[in-house]
Amino acid sequence: MKYILLAYANREAWDAAETELRETGKMPDSMQKACDFYEEIGKELAASGEFVTAEGLGHPAQARTVRNQAGAAVASDGPYAEAKEVLVSFSILDCASYDRAMEIAARVTENVGDTVEVRPIGA
Repeated sequence: MKYILLAYANREAWDAAETELRETGKMPDSMQKACDFYEEIGKELAASGEFVTAEGLGHPAQARTVRNQAGAAVASDGPYAEAKEVLVSFSILDCASYDRAMEIAARVTENVGDTVEVRPIGA
């Protein structure tokens, strides 16, 4: 069964890491550690046949949300302007069980610190 893993991170930490990268031209250690972990687990999940796809998302400042207001579509900035945690990436995995998907999510949380939401797809 397929599962989507939605990773959330602290927006202030994301902003600080981007500022450091822009000012120094060097990836902050925490960002490098996260990239290294995601590369490692991506290879592992590809080898096991569980990896379907994964992508990082753009900064929430670039997001727009469209809502229905009285029958008309109205666009606004960002999904959750006041949220401290923001959606940073998604992964779609094909796992044998919900427990396996939760096990992978736990590894992400333990190694990167992101909050991970796990949902079955098409259930």
